[in-house]
Amino acid sequence: MYCPKCGAKTRVITTCKDFSDHVRRYRRCPSCDHNFVTKQAFEVICEKQEKYSRNFVYEKIDILRMRHLYYEEGKSSREIAEIFGCTMNWVNKVVKGRAWSHV
Repeated sequence: MYCPKCGAKTRVITTCKDFSDHVRRYRRCPSCDHNFVTKQAFEVICEKQEKYSRNFVYEKIDILRMRHLYYEEGKSSREIAEIFGCTMNWVNKVVKGRAWSHV
C-alpha cells in the first residue's frame, strides 16, 4: 500500500480483526510519518489465501534449490516464488533460515 500523501510504500503497524466483514489495518509511512487506516473485505483476504494455499509439500531438494537460486544465481524472492508457486514471504523465510533451518 502506498502513502496517500507522498506516494511512498507504507508499513502495517497493527491489524484489527474484530469486525464482522472486514479487517482494519493501521499504517504508517516511513518517509513522511503520515498515519492512516485501510479496510480490506474478508472475501478479498480469503481469495488471496486460496490462491496461495495449494498445499505444496516441500522436500529438502526444493529448499536447497530455493537457496541456490537466491544466493548463487541472484534470483529475486519474487522470481523464486513464481517458480515454486508460493509467496515471497515464504521464500524469504527459507533463504534467511527462519524456516527449514535444519537443512
